[in-house]
Amino acid sequence: MVQKKGVTIVIPTKNEAEGLEQIIQSVRKYAEEIIVVDGHSADDTGEICRRNKVRYILDHGKGRGDGVRLGITEAKNNLVVLFDADGSHEASDIPKFIAELKKGADLVIGSRRLGGSFDLNMDFAGILRSGGSDFLAYLVNKRFGTKLSDVLYSFRAVRKSSALKMGFTSNDFGIEQEMVVKCLKNGYKLIEIP
Repeated sequence: MVQKKGVTIVIPTKNEAEGLEQIIQSVRKYAEEIIVVDGHSADDTGEICRRNKVRYILDHGKGRGDGVRLGITEAKNNLVVLFDADGSHEASDIPKFIAELKKGADLVIGSRRLGGSFDLNMDFAGILRSGGSDFLAYLVNKRFGTKLSDVLYSFRAVRKSSALKMGFTSNDFGIEQEMVVKCLKNGYKLIEIP
């Protein structure tokens, strides 16, 4: 049986209503609370949330990082999983993230390089993005003496109490890098899993 008590899943989204209902249903059994943080979508995201009885919050219109921070702040539980609405994550992996938090990790990041992701594209833009991700991982590893393989992937889990102490400020897609760097810089425990 899945232990969902004490777990909040935050789904930042913008104009991704097409698959949102399926995402909500796929994560429901893993969390006591689901929060959809909407970046002011022009679709029926709000109606889907109401119909599925999940918390629906509008972000401040500043970008993905703003939505992630707002979701963490609004979570009623200390164990928070960040899950994208685009269908690139596997809900069945959620217990692995939660298990690492329960063992003492402050931040658990998923790695596309270690397997399990459908988020790697082999077109030109995908290859360019992958190379940039590898370069950022190299820089983080060089600076902090770590062996991380993927510092950008958005599938992750964090202790709310630790996140609030780290004080994330990024409003855009830089939130993932900021989480990793602030965690390492301030001596919090970071774990990477496939």
